[in-house]
Amino acid sequence: MPNWLILFITVPTVTAVIGWTTNLAAVKMIFHPAKFFGIGPAGWQGIIYKQGHKFATGVAEMVSENLITPEELASRFSSKDLEEIVGKHMDPEVAGTCAEIADELVTKGTWDNLPNNVRDMITGQVKMQTRTISGEVFETVQGKATDVLDIHSLVYDQLSGENVERLARLTKRIGKTEFKFIEYYGGVFGFLIGLGQVAAWQLMQTWWLMPIVGVLVGLVTNWLAIQMIFRPQEPTRYFFGLITYQGLFAKRQKDIARDYGETAENEILTPKVLIETLSKGDKAEEMTKMIVDTVTERIKAELGKFKAMIPIEITDEMLVKAQAIVTRRLIERAPAAMPELESYLGEKMQVRKTVEDKLGNMPKDDFEGVLRGIFEEDELTLIIVGGVLGGTVGFLQGLLVTSI
Repeated sequence: MPNWLILFITVPTVTAVIGWTTNLAAVKMIFHPAKFFGIGPAGWQGIIYKQGHKFATGVAEMVSENLITPEELASRFSSKDLEEIVGKHMDPEVAGTCAEIADELVTKGTWDNLPNNVRDMITGQVKMQTRTISGEVFETVQGKATDVLDIHSLVYDQLSGENVERLARLTKRIGKTEFKFIEYYGGVFGFLIGLGQVAAWQLMQTWWLMPIVGVLVGLVTNWLAIQMIFRPQEPTRYFFGLITYQGLFAKRQKDIARDYGETAENEILTPKVLIETLSKGDKAEEMTKMIVDTVTERIKAELGKFKAMIPIEITDEMLVKAQAIVTRRLIERAPAAMPELESYLGEKMQVRKTVEDKLGNMPKDDFEGVLRGIFEEDELTLIIVGGVLGGTVGFLQGLLVTSI
């Protein structure tokens, strides 16, 4: 077999395998290892994990500024629906709550000593007022949605710290095609590097040109691979209109929006997460104050209807005790209502549809930022890897051709 044919077969094949392997490693370096591996400054941690704070902040900003606002989310819930859910689970508790309050504020046995018709009238009125209060509380919270619900912090918390693994899975999912393209592209252009090295040898018969060609081709091809993921943003004709090409990420905008929406609905902005967010921290204290104020005003407003039935004067201290009893009873019944409440919230929030529609129709420049930031962190690494690959393979192939 002629030497030139041996070179033509072996050199591009070897460089293709090395190109694919090297780019595969570069992609893996985005996600692995999750923990820093090395000694001192000499080591590596997956870019997603190392820059988790930055990427989570970027996603949180995109969601809170472009996809979902607290006002929009709150507007999808109906106070009447929530009244029905609360009432259904609180109605069985009303008689016991009234009895406990009466026994606490007056004397033990007070409730049992009331005539049946009076107890029935009181419990009926309280049931009605419980539903009314729940509706008023929701409308109060709904009107101050921005104050009690921080979408940015909610999304950030779900993707950072202990939840950074969720960010890694989301990134893998939305960028799966682009990451595969980088891997396979390494093989294709590794093959082209090999052809360039063979051509350089056949023309110049100078072995040291092979590593130089390898470096140049490796740098340019890996840079071009990344550009082809994001550019051009719109379908563009090349080579006298014979070829039409659009950046992979822009071309897949609808598919990516669908994946993003599904992940957001199932793992990030879920009813359970929403309820937990509203139940802790400073925002929870603020919302609790709104609830207490609303309940207090309603109790005071309704007290006049029952004064003739109450043998003693009701003081502010008694009201505080009554509020404490009502609050405890609400907390005790909350777990029973939670599945139905979560189901209702999930149906009305429409997170998947909202994210899919808005992200799918987002301007290309803004949409590009969903993934471009990840590549920007790794872009230089990928390009340098291409140059090092080309140079190293060129040097080895130079040694090979001089020995044939």
